Amino acid sequence: MKRLLRIRCKERVSFSFPFFFKKSLFILAIFCFVFFSSGCTDTNHSGNESKPVKVTKDVNDSGKKTGLVEVTNLTQINESLNKGPVVLKLGSKSCIPCKEQEQVLSELIPKYQNSASFMIIDIEAYPEYATEFGVRSIPDTCIITGVENGKYIYMRQDGSKSPERTTARFIGVTDKETLSETLEKAIASKKAGV
Repeated sequence: MKRLLRIRCKERVSFSFPFFFKKSLFILAIFCFVFFSSGCTDTNHSGNESKPVKVTKDVNDSGKKTGLVEVTNLTQINESLNKGPVVLKLGSKSCIPCKEQEQVLSELIPKYQNSASFMIIDIEAYPEYATEFGVRSIPDTCIITGVENGKYIYMRQDGSKSPERTTARFIGVTDKETLSETLEKAIASKKAGV
């Protein structure tokens, strides 16, 4: 009888460990899924915050734009294209990399304020623009040089133009030099009337 009891106890112990192990793996899998699928919604202030960016809402404000223009209507982009290329950043206010990209754009504004416009779209507030521009990952930045046949024309990094935004966008935080070089090409192209 004692021997039978020992065998049963060993069976219980051997079955309890795999169950505990499976439960731990299940909890770990859920944690990993939640952690890695959260994307750009980290708001825990982990020290990666960038400086606040001044945002203006009016594109017709006497020509002295010292900040980023928040797009609420696509006519704002269309009107700004008369002045020059438009650097457009699509993102979210709760996305830390988006804030970093806005800081990069803010650093470019003084150099290009007379020849280009800098605009942002909050895709959480305007999800229809995320669909229209085909946003899959944020921040998503592009340089619009004009409109042809009702479609925006985008400047690629190599200096060529394309109506396909997928080949002319910058995903993630893009450095100031890369954006500046591409914007220079867009400005030169606009001045040449090409």
